[in-house]
Amino acid sequence: MGIADRREHRGNKTDTIVFPMLILISCLLLFITALALMILQVTQPNARYAWLAAVGGAMLALISVFFWLTQMPFDLTLPAWQPSTVFINPIQFHADRLSWPLALSITALTLTILLTAITRSAVTNSLTWAGTLALGGIGLLAVTADNPLTLLLVWGALDLTELVTQLRAVDGPTNNEKIVVSFSTRALGIGLLLWANIVSVAQGNTFNFQSIAPDAGLYLVAAAGLRLGVLPLHLPYSSESTLRRGIGTSLRLVSAVSSLVLLAHIPTESLTSALTPFLLGLAVIAALYGGWMWLRAPEELTGRPYWIISLAALSIISALSGSPLGAVAWGCALILVGGALFLASVQQVWLNRALLVGIWSLSSLPFSLTASAWIGRLGFFIPFIIAAQALLMAGFARHALRSTGRTTLDSQPGWANKVYPAGIILLIAFQILLGVLGWDGARQIGAWLQALLVSLLTFGLVWATPRLRILNPIRAHWVSNPAASGLSTFYSGLWIIYRALGRISDAITKTLEGEGGIMWTLLFLALFVLLLTQGTP
Repeated sequence: MGIADRREHRGNKTDTIVFPMLILISCLLLFITALALMILQVTQPNARYAWLAAVGGAMLALISVFFWLTQMPFDLTLPAWQPSTVFINPIQFHADRLSWPLALSITALTLTILLTAITRSAVTNSLTWAGTLALGGIGLLAVTADNPLTLLLVWGALDLTELVTQLRAVDGPTNNEKIVVSFSTRALGIGLLLWANIVSVAQGNTFNFQSIAPDAGLYLVAAAGLRLGVLPLHLPYSSESTLRRGIGTSLRLVSAVSSLVLLAHIPTESLTSALTPFLLGLAVIAALYGGWMWLRAPEELTGRPYWIISLAALSIISALSGSPLGAVAWGCALILVGGALFLASVQQVWLNRALLVGIWSLSSLPFSLTASAWIGRLGFFIPFIIAAQALLMAGFARHALRSTGRTTLDSQPGWANKVYPAGIILLIAFQILLGVLGWDGARQIGAWLQALLVSLLTFGLVWATPRLRILNPIRAHWVSNPAASGLSTFYSGLWIIYRALGRISDAITKTLEGEGGIMWTLLFLALFVLLLTQGTP
């Protein structure tokens, strides 16, 4: 269903029984459970039922998202802000068959993180589980945001959450500086969304996702691309963070999807610009770079930033080619396929092989999760997109079958042998479920010839990886230390210039604030008066 079809469908819902509280119920189940865990951590830090409470809240939230299907589409509108001349659009959330699969993916990821937390008992507690639940609730608000004002508020909440979490997880001024720079790039993305608002209002349009001005579409793409590290190509956060599995996975994937959802709201008619092929070219370069680095990453968590960049670039390519369905499909794959891999920390042969279902989900073959990814117009970029997608799939196959560095469940109780695999299987099952039913991108044939070529190239890369040295994994420090790459050196040079300007500003400030500050002030005042008197006739 396209953007225009969704508008018409939303206009013909007067006969539909609407339960807008369903969105609020799903979010409150996550937020209230998170609050209960925080209270338990303070009052009863050794409570044994905290994990059961966390899993129960996440499971109820997941079940409640399925109830959305009975009433979609529906809206949840909060009271309007004052003054109405400034806040034209209210805070509003909308559930339809494009936001529902993303909401389902986020709640499934939240439940899986808690189910697999038994393997991370040494580094997790009620506070980390509460953070995971809260991130899931914020993610639901992001994917159902119905106008830019609502999305801006959710982005701000996510960015502040990531900033505080990251600053508490790393040590040293250098790492803190990188986190602040990451926060600044996301803030620039918010600024671009605000600029799109200014452009739309200047043309007399009410800026919401149903009436976007034609000139504002590319600004929305640039806002999402900047936050995702694609436009321009950069790592949107520090790779030295100690946040690995668990809440680290939730933070990375939910934050990425909250930016990807913007692409699903961009009308095709607003992308007819001479700059569109240029942005497509940049996104293709990012997809190739991310896929190549992902293939050669020593292990999946080290390569996770490149997994996000590659899938984000493919989502942007889908949106620019006129396929919002494709952007949603890649967003679901980012969470479901990536989440299953990043949370699989235990060595179980049959489970590692079950992860290979993710290759089919990424392949765009008929009836797969991403079958609707390439129904737009790609033009002469098709060969490069095929290569980028094949690199992504081949890298996933290598990481899924990797056995080194994984732990065992030998020291865990017997029930853990059933709970842990159930969490991973949950994400794998939803990959299949969303491919065949439940949303507008399901049961699609798609570009089957292109998908077949991608699959053949993937098999070739998997066969050649152990035989060609250039395809072998690179050493970990070349991935974890991005300063070694030419791209990061360029951004480091810009940062050095910024710090030099900052030192000059500090020197001027200290001079004016020191003992001679009054003399300098009087001197500048005398020069100012002199200039005024000379200009007087």
